[in-house]
Amino acid sequence: MTIWSSCERSERMNSHDESREIATADADRVPLKQKFAYSSGLIADHYAQFGVAWLALPVYNILLGISPQLVTTALAIARLWDAITDPVVGSFSDNLKSKFGRRKPLIFVGAILTGIAFPLVWMVPEGWGETATFVYLIVAFLVFYTCYSLFSVPYESLGMELTPDYQERTRVYSIRFYVSAFADLGLPFLFWMGSLAIFTSHLTGVRFVSVGVGMLIAATGIWCARVCVERYQTVAEKQEKEGIIHALKSLVKNRQLLIIVSSISIYIFADTSMRALEPYVHIYYIYGGDIETGALLDAANRTIPVLFLLLGAFVVHVLSDKFDKHHMLLVCVAMIFFSHLAIYFTYQPGHPYLTLVTKPFYAFATAGFWVLVISMRADVCDWDEYKFGLRREGMIAAVNNWLVKVAITLAVAASGYILEFVSGFNVEQGAQSIETLEKIKLTYVVVPCAATLIVFVILLRYSLSRTKLSEIRQELETRRDAV
Repeated sequence: MTIWSSCERSERMNSHDESREIATADADRVPLKQKFAYSSGLIADHYAQFGVAWLALPVYNILLGISPQLVTTALAIARLWDAITDPVVGSFSDNLKSKFGRRKPLIFVGAILTGIAFPLVWMVPEGWGETATFVYLIVAFLVFYTCYSLFSVPYESLGMELTPDYQERTRVYSIRFYVSAFADLGLPFLFWMGSLAIFTSHLTGVRFVSVGVGMLIAATGIWCARVCVERYQTVAEKQEKEGIIHALKSLVKNRQLLIIVSSISIYIFADTSMRALEPYVHIYYIYGGDIETGALLDAANRTIPVLFLLLGAFVVHVLSDKFDKHHMLLVCVAMIFFSHLAIYFTYQPGHPYLTLVTKPFYAFATAGFWVLVISMRADVCDWDEYKFGLRREGMIAAVNNWLVKVAITLAVAASGYILEFVSGFNVEQGAQSIETLEKIKLTYVVVPCAATLIVFVILLRYSLSRTKLSEIRQELETRRDAV
């Protein structure tokens, strides 16, 4: 039996079970092929976004000797640029009128350009001084993130409008998570793969690997654009164009949106800060400076728990028919917090296998978090139309994406500054002092714990239940019929 037929049978079984509760209308269901095509777009998104975020410090600091402060400063400059490009792309996407749709043309072009720009980030000539390398990094980041915005903003917008159904949205994002969980297995190995003996140097290896990543980004993004079908194109064509400034001012008044996007951003900060420091903890704290072995442990910690990622997404998929997303999300966030906290006790020098103890719980809860919170973001789009009368997935995606990028940058920047100024880390020393290593480990634990706790408190104020959203949808359909 093929994976396609297995998934189709699973869909039919789910449909049978749901009939006992709240059935999803056939018109609201997203065909399985479209679910997989849309999911493939997340492969492009993750390898673009996290590929740069996770490689920036190891490549430019460990391999090229550039200070962590300069690397994170370059990222911060790119984030300031994103404050312009993301809203521009979001507004343009919302107001675009073409026979191919509002999102798909931009996804198509953006995927190709992002695939070309990704390898360029790592092509700085060897032997350049720190200043010249820093300037190159800034320019490369600006080019890359402009291309990435052109892809990512309409891509996230497309997902929010594939279906109006409360439960089907969770199914769409569950399958997206299944696909990305398998595809993301390669992400943690990118830095390690560059160290393989077939390459003349580690930096050369990273460059070859980055070309392959660029091709993957382009291919998966194109497939998403070609197969997926936009739902609200007709509705959007009837609404008046809205300026960027007016849209931003209006979105700030959407309290439910702010709760969701701030939760996503702060969680991203927690996760990225952990992952930015992870290579240093594994290489220097666990293995005393052994780069190759530590990099392999780093990759193993990010890939071995994949079964629990899939299990978490599946459990949420099943339970979403019975429980509100909000309540399940709070449980997931609590699990993430305690998983972070337990790391302080399980990470010990010379005991690499202990690092895997908390990963299953963290992976399970993380999967649930992402499936639920992204599905809830789509629900908030309905609330936005209910309050303000406009379909603005593009601007919502732009605001969300920019805040996520800011969170990633702040996390990497904080990690870089802590490495250089707080812990006293010096890459030229090789093995680091016990005091330095303990400071790195403490930061590795405390920062994610604090951020996750804030997310939990924010989410307590979310108020869109299944019943409330059902009433909103009925009202929206009545309004559209009257136009």
